Amino acid sequence: MRSLAVWLAVFVILGLTAAPAWAVWVWRDGRWQWVEETEPQPSAAPERPESAPPPIEPTPGSGPRQTPDGGEDIPVLPHGTRTAEREQPAPEVPGPAAKASPKRPWWKRWWRQEDSNADRTLFGEGKEAYLSGRHRKAERSFKSLIKRYPGSAYRAEAMWLRSESLFTRKEYYKAFEQYEELIAQYAGSPHYCEALEREIEIAERYLGPARRRVLGVPMLSGETEALEILRRVYEHQPTGDLAEACLVRIADYYWDKQAWQEAEDYYDRYCREHPNGRRIVHAELRRAKSTIEKCHGVRYDTTSLALAYDRLRQFQQKYPEKAQGEGVAELLGQLQERQAESLYEIAAYYHRAGRPLAAAYYAERVQQRFADSPWSKNAANLLEQMSLKKEPNQ
Repeated sequence: MRSLAVWLAVFVILGLTAAPAWAVWVWRDGRWQWVEETEPQPSAAPERPESAPPPIEPTPGSGPRQTPDGGEDIPVLPHGTRTAEREQPAPEVPGPAAKASPKRPWWKRWWRQEDSNADRTLFGEGKEAYLSGRHRKAERSFKSLIKRYPGSAYRAEAMWLRSESLFTRKEYYKAFEQYEELIAQYAGSPHYCEALEREIEIAERYLGPARRRVLGVPMLSGETEALEILRRVYEHQPTGDLAEACLVRIADYYWDKQAWQEAEDYYDRYCREHPNGRRIVHAELRRAKSTIEKCHGVRYDTTSLALAYDRLRQFQQKYPEKAQGEGVAELLGQLQERQAESLYEIAAYYHRAGRPLAAAYYAERVQQRFADSPWSKNAANLLEQMSLKKEPNQ
């Protein structure tokens, strides 16, 4: 019996829950019916008091009487019925268009009405806490406003102040995320450029002594995050001073780490996209030097050496004073020596491999292009050895 009672209670609760909140029981057509409140209710005929006598039909011949002057007199009303009651129009029955305004469903109703100025109140509380130095309280108020009121007029300013509060507390990565949200959602905000500059400042701090926090404790290096932040700033604004600063800063970072290939790529990107930039001299010189430095790997590849030589010669022609101060002439001489050495090593390799025609070709190139180099004499000795070796066979 207990289980049966429990099941009955469950079914009753489910039935009441599933029923729409705007439905009611109505006595209609002699029985109770379950209808919605928004449906038009049939207008009931006005009840007559039991004491009122039934209406009496007018007798034949009754009607307006003729006056002696030929006009009509006041019509005769049966049994003293008043004229005002007879002339009153019948009550109108509401049609389908005269429906009551729909009510909110029960799942959208709240126990108390939401304040229309709640976002303004939250913003005021957060700004007051921010100005008084209570940053955590300010951040909680701003975060609540940002999450609960996506269409608020105070939302963009709340994002900015929350970012600034996090930056002040040295929560740099959380501040960066909030700056990014502001930049992505409010491109027309007056704080747009300021937010980009703040992101560059965060990247500089991570490239410096600042560390990523783990459970509130600064522990990990933030160099990877710093490079990603600089790339994001460049994507937001690929032209202008901020873009130039980002490209050069990334290239300088790889230069300091002796990652020559990455450094050359970013310096070259700067030279191509900002040929008249403020750091163009710095970028062109380091691009050429990066090309030289990365030639230590492959011994017999002279392509990079030739490219570095051409870049240095162009730099010397465009900026002669700067080239003289940087010792570009000495670098060009070193590059010629290294190119001559590479060509000679190629000739010697083919000589050892038993391919005399290829060895002679590269040895002659050394003599033609670098006649004043010591490697030209080595190439001449190699050609002489090859000729002496060939004579006995003849």
